[in-house]
Amino acid sequence: MDVKLLEKTKEGMKLESHLNSDLEPLENKQLSCKIVHGDNRTVLEDYEGLVDLIVTSPPYADARKSHYDSIHPDKFAEWFVTFHEPFFNALKPKGSFILNIKDKVVDGQRHRFVWDTIRELEDRGWKTIDDYIWIKTNPMPGYWPNRLRDGWEYCFHLAKDSKPAMYQNAVKTPIGKWSNVRLTNLNGKSNERHNSENESGFGRDLRNWVGKETVLPSNVITLPLVGKNYGHPAAFPVGLPEFFIKLFTKEGDLVLDPFAGSGSTGVAAINQKRNCVLVDNNKEYCQTAHKRILKESVCEEYSITKEGF
Repeated sequence: MDVKLLEKTKEGMKLESHLNSDLEPLENKQLSCKIVHGDNRTVLEDYEGLVDLIVTSPPYADARKSHYDSIHPDKFAEWFVTFHEPFFNALKPKGSFILNIKDKVVDGQRHRFVWDTIRELEDRGWKTIDDYIWIKTNPMPGYWPNRLRDGWEYCFHLAKDSKPAMYQNAVKTPIGKWSNVRLTNLNGKSNERHNSENESGFGRDLRNWVGKETVLPSNVITLPLVGKNYGHPAAFPVGLPEFFIKLFTKEGDLVLDPFAGSGSTGVAAINQKRNCVLVDNNKEYCQTAHKRILKESVCEEYSITKEGF
């Protein structure tokens, strides 16, 4: 088929039909992107046990009532845990949940709603696997008398299982030129395992790195802010969900963004040959996500479905 995209109605296409057969090779299945206008706490009832990765950035915590569709920091953790059950039930046993969340300054000091939220999720069965940090290379300028610019955000990795599915080879990076000097002609302590001086049991053996061309990246992700907001006040760069999609899913898996906004996760998922479900309670954002995926996708063939708008 030489068309790039097939538009189908809800009745004409069921996303689950593309996901039920693990034996069918990806090339024989069409990728699907479904955009749903609605409350994800209701929508996700139809996706129990189907999702491989949830990656999302919820509405800001903000004290200003007129700002976006934000939640007051004092109420954020209480509000967010109302999504715990639908998220937990939708995720597969070895699936992952990436929560990108921005800290907030209230009355000149950091409000700890972020940590309150994570603790509440842990109390309900989520396992905190790791904390990733997104470094923004172009943070917004400004002046504050007691602090500097906000140049990073949290990306918490949560899961049902302490050993979730993970595909580290998909995100490896070049080892770097340092190896040409450091790993040449190893001698002395560099030519043997070096154990920690404090007897912690940790150590290193540089001989293991000789001849390697790639290494695992760190848990720090460096990406610029989006140059335009796509009609959404807090669009994150496609590269952010793309990194986690590569790390925690394989081709043909299902990615969910329950606070989809302008559709960055959808663009990343389709371009990485993953199925996706995008949910947002704002109809205009759903329309923006739909148009954006049509424009920015590079995948040759996939189906996109709109529901509720």
